[in-house]
Amino acid sequence: METGYGAKLMNSRGGGSLVRAAAFFLAGALAGCAAAGGEPDFEFTGTVYDAVTKQPIEGAYVFASYREPVGVNSRCYKTRGMYTGKDGKYHFPIDSLDGLSPWFTSAIKPGYYFGTFDTPKREVWQRQDASSYADRNLYLIPQDPAKPNLRIGSGEEYCFAARTREDATAAVAFLKIEIVERQRYGATPEAIAAMQEMIHSLEGLPSRDASDSNTTPKGAK
Repeated sequence: METGYGAKLMNSRGGGSLVRAAAFFLAGALAGCAAAGGEPDFEFTGTVYDAVTKQPIEGAYVFASYREPVGVNSRCYKTRGMYTGKDGKYHFPIDSLDGLSPWFTSAIKPGYYFGTFDTPKREVWQRQDASSYADRNLYLIPQDPAKPNLRIGSGEEYCFAARTREDATAAVAFLKIEIVERQRYGATPEAIAAMQEMIHSLEGLPSRDASDSNTTPKGAK
């Protein structure tokens, strides 16, 4: 995982240890299937559950991080997002069978904080079929207003390598929900300011059309 500006901002939100643990798991498992690529005919799927009642959560916003390799690490360059229905289910397209596309999902809903998530067993992951990307369930824990937990997001939602506003849309949507929750539960002004800086930096990215026009040679149609 990259350090620097993005990591410093993410560290201001706390958490991230669960995500790093999953990254170590996937890094080892990917060695056996690095050659598997291409866009499959199945999706990255899961369900968002209340960790206490074990019931699906309707209306949770699910964030998906798509990453690209950078040396021996990787970084988020694109995001997707969606709201769950009554069944709590979510689904995202898989761009490539490389374990990075998407790499990770998280969920948020007012009144909850981020709990845990399911990852496939090594033998399931190595199949690189629909079962490898299914049942990526997410668990949110109800807040106790008397003792709130400010680990509301996973710490991975700031997609600091996104190139366009469109690529960062889901990150911005997630962070805007999170900042309201943090304010509600008494986060420090410094933490709120750091999140506002994240949102501002992503909203300040060029649009996809503008980015494309900047790379189009003069005279090209």
